[in-house]
Formats: sequence, structure tokens, C-alpha cells
Amino acid sequence: MVDFNKKLQRKELVIVDNPIEIYEQLDRQSEKGGPLREAQTAVLTEWFNNRINDKDIILKLNTGAGKTLVGLLILESKLRQKKKDGNTNFGIELFLCNNQNLIEQTKEQAELFGIDVETLDTDNNIPSSVINGEKILITSVQKFFNGKSIFERSDAPSIDTVIVDDAHTSAEIIKHSFTMTITKKNNSSLYNDLFSLLSDGLKSQGEGTFESLKSSTSYKSLFLPVPYWTWIDKLDSIVPLLTENSESPELLFVWPIIKDMLKWCDCICSEDSFEIKPIMYPIYFYQTFQNSKQRIFMSATTASDTVLINDLDVSPTAVENPITYSGEGWSGEKMVILPSLISDSLNRSEIVKTFGSVKSSKVGITVIIPGRYRSNDWQNYGATIGKDEQLDQKLKEFYSGIFTSPLVLVNRYDGIDLPDKSTRILILDSLPSASSLFDRYLDEVLPEGSESVLRKAQKIEQGMGRSVRADTDYSVILFIGSDLVRFVRDPNNQQFFSSETLSQINIGIDNSNDAKKEYSQEKSQNRDIPIDENKPLFELISQSLNRDAGWKTFYREKMSEVDYTQSKNETFDLIKSKHKIMQMAVNPVKDIETFITATQAFIDKYCKQDKEKGFYLQLLARVLYIDTKYQSNKYQISAYKKNHKLLLPDKLDPVKKIEGVISTQRLENIINQIKSYKTFENFQNSANEIISNLDFQIPASKFESSLDEMGKILGFVTDRPDDKYRKGPDHLWGVADNLYFIIEDKSEVKDSREKIHKEETGQMNNSVAWFTNNYPNAKFKAFLVIPTAYPDPAGGFNGDVEIIRKRNLKKLRSNFNNFVKEFRTLSFDSLSTNQIKDFVNLHHLSVDDLSSMYSEPAIKSR
Repeated sequence: MVDFNKKLQRKELVIVDNPIEIYEQLDRQSEKGGPLREAQTAVLTEWFNNRINDKDIILKLNTGAGKTLVGLLILESKLRQKKKDGNTNFGIELFLCNNQNLIEQTKEQAELFGIDVETLDTDNNIPSSVINGEKILITSVQKFFNGKSIFERSDAPSIDTVIVDDAHTSAEIIKHSFTMTITKKNNSSLYNDLFSLLSDGLKSQGEGTFESLKSSTSYKSLFLPVPYWTWIDKLDSIVPLLTENSESPELLFVWPIIKDMLKWCDCICSEDSFEIKPIMYPIYFYQTFQNSKQRIFMSATTASDTVLINDLDVSPTAVENPITYSGEGWSGEKMVILPSLISDSLNRSEIVKTFGSVKSSKVGITVIIPGRYRSNDWQNYGATIGKDEQLDQKLKEFYSGIFTSPLVLVNRYDGIDLPDKSTRILILDSLPSASSLFDRYLDEVLPEGSESVLRKAQKIEQGMGRSVRADTDYSVILFIGSDLVRFVRDPNNQQFFSSETLSQINIGIDNSNDAKKEYSQEKSQNRDIPIDENKPLFELISQSLNRDAGWKTFYREKMSEVDYTQSKNETFDLIKSKHKIMQMAVNPVKDIETFITATQAFIDKYCKQDKEKGFYLQLLARVLYIDTKYQSNKYQISAYKKNHKLLLPDKLDPVKKIEGVISTQRLENIINQIKSYKTFENFQNSANEIISNLDFQIPASKFESSLDEMGKILGFVTDRPDDKYRKGPDHLWGVADNLYFIIEDKSEVKDSREKIHKEETGQMNNSVAWFTNNYPNAKFKAFLVIPTAYPDPAGGFNGDVEIIRKRNLKKLRSNFNNFVKEFRTLSFDSLSTNQIKDFVNLHHLSVDDLSSMYSEPAIKSR
């Protein structure tokens, strides 16, 4: 063998550690032989020259810009630096992916570029070549972040540099590692024991909901938080139950993390599971991660990284100063369209019907929905719902160019890429919603809170990225569902989108409005010729799919005007300050008075709305409970008075009665409520959302809030006793002098249900009893919204109860919709009570009509 080292004029080999020079020397396969992209060169240069010693780094590049290669080159550079310095024992170089498929892709890419990598061996051990500093380790986030992690063993190697790919998706996985989920299906004995143990506390937060959970009546969206005082007081009984089951699969990987911090955990119960989660994610459990010399978080340019401060304890300095490429603009072409702005007839139902029934297409049509409740109509029209057993097959078809039906993804805003032809039409159906119990609870108690809005905006951005994965890719993106349309058009929410996404949304709004104008002009000029109302929508779509030169030029021109500079907004300061408060909250040696002062200062500075103030007052009460129950209760009462969605304290003021309305006052109320929307467009968007949510198999929270808003639009004084006092009916409407409607909702019941369950009739009876106790001598009419009029023989109503079934609910929605349309051309500043009275009577929305036209008596036997 020829020793070429001896033939070198320089007697010693020079170890190259500059990542750009490394790339030039790699034994790359020919198809990967091109030079680094300008963006890759720029971020690698910034890292090597200026950021190589930073503890935390956020590295942002466009989708498809080659982040994976950048990460691998950084880790290869670190390997060589240690060899160059003679320090091979500092720690390993680690690349973390979201799933096994991405591990394989990253490994394949490394091999194509000639970078030496390894994965865990068959026994789940770290290969010696990685420990010896010879190769990079590629593994999954799930393998690293769990209570039994091999990286947390006493003999585990330290980490020099860890790269977290797709940091926001990874953060969700990591957060899940701290959450214990106990299901009735897999741990029925433990579930039942916990339910029994915590039942008093659960019942205090909602008697009707408690009975539904107790009887398992299949209201999938219902849940109750366990009051922190119940949880803490019963820990002596809870801990043995959990310890006894700690080796079960559901507890095995979480128990080691939270077993010693249960007093700082919250608990929520649904009819099929308990969730137990720390009030602050204890990232410190993962000591090797915390002690890594450098942590690099890969992030898309459209993502807001502020949430990573709370989620992963990322340094605020890293969030403020990410490594970016200043010359990078938008990635790919996205034609956003809001069909409902083009025509009233292009509402969600029409779009679902039009696109759901497509049987064959030249391109892929993908739909993302927030939950199963939005899947029924898509499935009825023939779309394929991407359930686990069907998803893989459908994805294979899409990737191979077979498009026999649209693919509907349920709450999959990230993790599935459908670029190029596999998705040329992407439909985002309705506003993203939370999936975990804790996130759903947060959405209920703080729906307009900065963090909640930021996370929704981020999900929308992630969803928009499913179909455009490279600079040359393009897609049409339809926003449907009145809640989504209203969200993206709200100026208060738009600040949470990246500048790129906001520009795409605004282009979409303008284009949709322009299409509407052209359609209206064409319609007025051809009054005798019927024009398809779908025409302007499909013309817009065709301009993208057929690569209209004017559209492409216009899009490039508008996107080139976008300011891509990072701007710090108030959310950054809020989350950074919240992180400090949470660190104080779980500190076992904190000074209580200092904590109270700091929390109150935080509330005064950052919380503009009462709901948000109440949320943090409850946090204060929760932390104080361990040391001073008296002060805790005082703060909890104050919190609840500001936000009735929070925990109901043990001692509260008596029921505050609402008054009925006389007819003239009702008409004035309608005018004032309509004026509060300011424009007809806002009014119609709200009405459309109400109409969309007033149906069966819709989550109870959406149905109830929509029915309450309808009551206000109809001029009634409305209350939600079950929501406010955790007792009484779902709705109480004061409809006339000393006359009230008592309404109970069962929106989640399937259309096929034949009987009204005993628990449901009992709940109705309890609501009526609550009313007669708190409103003595008042008249009332009781309604139950449910698909069947037949009570179970084992139950029954104590008095007259009217049933609102599907057909009558549909009739009410239709008449309400027609009522709203009357205001299309009217000035809100000049509405008269006579006009309103005529509209109310014309569309059968008088008190007498509402009492008789939309319901039927319960049928005692069948």
C-alpha cells in the first residue's frame, strides 16, 4: 500500500474544521455535487465565525433550503474541532429527528454527502464510534426525551452539540413526554379509582358535566379540571395509586419525570381519560440536554420561536437573535383564496360539497380539519378521511399521482408533506383546535390570550406549508369555515403571523374581493343569463394551476415588498416574563411575598383583558395554596370573578339573577348588538360561525357559545348558569317580562340516537329545579336540544319539556340566516325599531314563534 501521507510536502495532515471547506472536501455522490446554496453558506459562516460558542442557537431557513445538510455540516465541524484540539472526550454530536422516517431520510442524506453517521444499535445503545468522536449520532426526539431515556443513565456520555430538527414539532413531542395520560380503555381500574377519589372536586366544577362523565354518555369533548385544592389535599391517596401502576405502559415513561413533583401538577378528567401535567415543563429533568455545550434549534422562517422559551427553556437571547439569511425571501407560491368573500353562497357547506365529491383529479386535493367533528360531511361526499389504517395507502397513491378522492387530514398541521402535484389544492377547514385536554382547557379559559392566539396562528402557518415544500413549488390554499376566516381577518390576530404569511393572506383577501367585484359586474351586465356562482372561484384556481403569467408576476412583485426583518413584539416580552414567573412558582425555596409582588406586576403590565388577569390570579392562588389556604381562596375568588371559565371557588356570591325584557327593549337590544359588529361583513361572519356550529356532532363548547351569541343577537338577556355557577341549565334567556327559556344542549349526540338517556332527563329536571329555586314565581319554558324526542323508560321529565330536533334546528338556522341577510344594505347607524320588528316577525323569530315553531313535546312512550 502506498503511504501518500509520506509523499506530502507538509509532514502533518491539516484538519479542516470550517464547515464550508469541509463540504468542498467531502466524497459527495455525483448527483449531490453542486455547490452550497447562498443561504446555506451564509448561515454556516455566521455560525462558524460568530456563534460557535453560543449555548443556544435558533437557525432559521426556508422550507426546502437545506437545513438538514447545514445541521450535519455543523456537527461534522464540531467533530473535527475536537480532533484538532485533541479533545475527543467532551461529548457526542447528536442530530434529533421527529420520527423514524426522518431518521432514515437524514441518514441517507448524510451518506450521499459523505458524512459519517450512526443510529442506535439493535439493543438501543449508543455505538462506540459515536462515543469515541468518530461519527455523528442520528436518533429520534422520542428516544431522547422520555423518563427511561438512555441519555439520562449515569454512564451516558455527555453531549457537545445537539441539533433539534423542526423545533416546533419537536417541542410538542417533548411536552408530551411530561404529560401522563391514563385512559379508561387501557387502565380502567386506575381511571375508576382516580375518578372515585376526585369525584367531589370534579362535581364542584360542574354537576351536569360530572354526571355525563360519570355515566359515560359519549360526549367526547366534555372534560372537567380537578381543582388544585382537591388534587393537593388528596395527594397522600393519589401517590400510592400511581405508584402501584407505574410500570404500566401509559405511566412507564412519564412516571420517573413527574413522580417527585406531583404537587406542582394539574389534572383534568374526560369521560375516557385523565391527564396529569406539571404547571411548568421540567426540562431540567433532561440534564444531558440542559448541560449540552451547544443546542441548535432548526426552525422555519415563518414560525414564531417565542413559544420555545416556555416549551424548551430556550434562551430569550437566542430567540431575539436567530441565525438567518438576510437575502432569503419567500419560499414557493401560495395563492390564498377566501371563497366566502367571493360569494355568500361559497360558504363552508358549498365548498365541502364541491370539492368533497371530486372522484378523479389531475392533481391532489388535501384538506386539513381541526377534529373528527368536521369529518362527517367530507366523508359523506366521498372524501377519504386519513385515519391511521387508511393514511399510508392514500399517501402512497398521492405520491404516485393517483387522485381518486380528496384526502382529509385530522389535526395534522405538520409532519406530513404533500409537495408538488401531490397537493395543488389545499383546503384549511375551520380554525385549528387543541387536541390535548390541557390545551383544550386553555382554549376555553383564555381563547383570546396572546399565547393561545400565537399557537393557532402558528398551526395555520404550518398547515399552509404542507403543500409547498420548495422554492419552485406552488399551491392554491382555500380558507373555509367562518371561524377561520374571522380569525385571519382580525387585525388583533394578524400581528401573530409572520410577515410572509400575512402578506399571502392579505393578497388572498384582496384577490377574493376583486373576484367578487368582477362577478357582481358580470352579473349586473348579464341579468338575463344565469351565471354559475362558483365561476370566479374556479377561474382564480385555474390561474394558479395553469401558471398564468400575470398571476406569477403579480405574486412575485407583492412578495418582494415584504419586510423580512425580525421584529420583537409584546408577545416576546410577555412570554419571557411569564417564564420567569413560572420558574419562581415551582421554586421550593421561593419567597412568597416576592412571588406575589412579581406576579401582580406581571398582571398589571401584560394582561389587558379581565380573562387573562383572572388566569394569572388563579396561578397565584394555586401556588399560594400550599402555604396559605386563606390567601389562596381570596385570590381564587378574585380570579373567578374576572373569568368564569376558571375554577369555581368553594365560597362564592349568590346567583345574580338576569331580568326578562319587554318587547321594545328587545328591539333596542337587537340594534345595539348589531351595531357592536360595526360592519355587515363582521356581522355576517359571526352569524355564519353561529350557523355552522349550531348542529349535532359539534363540540359542546362551540355549540353553547354560538347559541348564547344568537340569543344576544335576537335581543334577549342571556346567561349561562352551568358555565358560571357549575349548576343549572346550559342557557337561560330572559325573553319577556317574567318569562324565561331554559335550554339544555346535547349537541354531541349522534343523529342515530333513539332514546334520551336517564342521566339527560335527570339533568334537565335538575336545571328546572335550579331555576325555580333561584327564580321563584317566574314563568319558563324548558327546551332540550337533542336528536330524539323519546325519553328512556327508566327516566323521564318531571314537567313539560320541548325537544329541539335536527329538522327544527335546521329551520331555526335558516330563519336566523335570512334575518341576518336583511341588514346587508342597511346603515347600522340608522336602524329603527319598526324595521327590526318587521324582520323579527317576517322570519318567525318572535317569542311566540320561538316557543312553538322549532320544538315538539317529548314523547312518553314509543
